[in-house]
Amino acid sequence: MEVGSLEEIIDDDHAIIQYHSTDFYVPIMSIVDKDLLEPNCQVLLNHKQHQVVGILGDDIDPMVAVMQVDKAPSESYADIGGLDEQVREMKEAVELPLTNPELYEDIGIKAPKGVILYGEPGTGKTLLAKAVAHQTSAAFLRVVGSELVKKYAGEGPKLVREIFSAAEDKAPCIIFIDEIDAIGTKRYDSSSAGTQEVQRTMLELLNQLDGFDTRTDVKVIMATNKIESLDPALIRPGRIDRKIKFPLPDEKTKRKIFQIHTSKMNLAEDVNLEEFIMGKDDLSGADIKAMCTEAGLIALRHRRMKV
Repeated sequence: MEVGSLEEIIDDDHAIIQYHSTDFYVPIMSIVDKDLLEPNCQVLLNHKQHQVVGILGDDIDPMVAVMQVDKAPSESYADIGGLDEQVREMKEAVELPLTNPELYEDIGIKAPKGVILYGEPGTGKTLLAKAVAHQTSAAFLRVVGSELVKKYAGEGPKLVREIFSAAEDKAPCIIFIDEIDAIGTKRYDSSSAGTQEVQRTMLELLNQLDGFDTRTDVKVIMATNKIESLDPALIRPGRIDRKIKFPLPDEKTKRKIFQIHTSKMNLAEDVNLEEFIMGKDDLSGADIKAMCTEAGLIALRHRRMKV
């Protein structure tokens, strides 16, 4: 099956549909309820001949429906080791405007529209975004930047529009765009159709962020490991109002992360976590989690009851 958009009904048995930004004149199969067909509705198409074989009742693009996380993420602030400053900034920029918007009105300022989280891989950017969604019980749309890179002209911008439209329908909502550098890199002149399509997708994202003034209950969180490669127009104040840096953990933070990940583990008495904490290695939070998991797997392999 493929998904297309119905442009026009010609007669009882034929219609014009749009598929990958191209119009096709196709037959409508007899199994389709013609009364439900109307312009701009989403239709199911046969993979080879593109005949209309069904109607998608939901207006939301199936791609967007897949992005929605149905249950609020289970991660909470208690799962984050350290990062107290980053958690405080996130609460001010995202959580408070969703839970207590009147506080900003009383002071007479506009709440931040969005934030960007940047820093080394594995330092807790995605984890903090999930914790905020858990705390606010807002709908959570998780998008990976590479999902917005499309093959056909016009598809990427269309998907961006539909993501923001779905977020408005499900408000209060958080749109979390991970690996934003897949579409947000600095613009340059290129004759490559692929590069131009990526740049059009980013322009649509800028457009959606600009038309965002009225949507106080939709927040955008972006994450990247390479903030220096992003287009300045994307991360200027007014579009992204707060930039939150995630450094590699210091000794105190490492100790806290080890405590979180070993709290449910059955550790042997002679385990000395301080050796790892005081070591000179640059460990990220993800590295520490992986170490704890690996130690548990080795214990299982040797049939030991203690790690």
